[in-house]
Amino acid sequence: MRKSLWIIISLVTIEAKCQQLADGLYGFKLGQVRVAATNELGKPIQSGKFDDGYEYEMFLLKPDTSLYMIFEYTAEHKDIIWSLQVTGTNSTTDIGFRGLTLGIDEFEMEKKFGKPDSIIDAEQYGKRWEYRKANYSFEINPKGIFSSVKISDLSNKFFPTAEADKIPSFESVQNILSSGDNLQILNLLAPDVEIYHKEETHFLKKSFKTESLTDFSHIISLIKELSKDLSTVKKEDYEENVRLVYGTDIKHVIKIKGHTIKEIVMKCYLGRYVIWEIKT
Repeated sequence: MRKSLWIIISLVTIEAKCQQLADGLYGFKLGQVRVAATNELGKPIQSGKFDDGYEYEMFLLKPDTSLYMIFEYTAEHKDIIWSLQVTGTNSTTDIGFRGLTLGIDEFEMEKKFGKPDSIIDAEQYGKRWEYRKANYSFEINPKGIFSSVKISDLSNKFFPTAEADKIPSFESVQNILSSGDNLQILNLLAPDVEIYHKEETHFLKKSFKTESLTDFSHIISLIKELSKDLSTVKKEDYEENVRLVYGTDIKHVIKIKGHTIKEIVMKCYLGRYVIWEIKT
């Protein structure tokens, strides 16, 4: 069995089937491309591979070594972030998880999150708290102090099949892409979104936080430009279909005629449909 590693990023919660799922920590999101970590944080201080093929990279967040972040990648999708973890002793930095900072005692953690469904011996790291209806877990060090949080992409566990009733209407997609609102647009995008425009492929090269503040990869500005005529699309101008590809999740496809954007492909991400591809 491989050892558990941990890291952190700005956390967004999604309510799904009565559980609270986290999709991000310290500004990053589960499902982002691997290069986003190195583009944002530089060269990892440690990396490795487990017996099951999973890989990890560890980055230093504070020069005094009081805060680290770990990214984990599955054997099947080594270029996509599968888990995020923040760990350390720094008690002043907002780690982006529901306003928490490291250093809170276990009694305060239990007040905030309830009793864990299971407590696992983490040896020299203390105890690991796990929750059956959540995709996050915590480490409590031997002194009873909150020292780490980890979130993982457990989509297959919580959402084993795609639910058609979760697909947003074209009108809602149309309104958001045409809104000019950076956060609304970003929230509608899959972490590994790709835009195919003028024979180039565009994707998010840094954390979601950095992209929201600086538009580093120019994804937001590109979508705004491409969506200028989207508000004029009428019902007869588009059709919606399902894309079935063996070995992959079901995708929802919107094909548009006579406009700049020709195709929008959506996929289910932690219980909701988000834009995975845009083609012009």
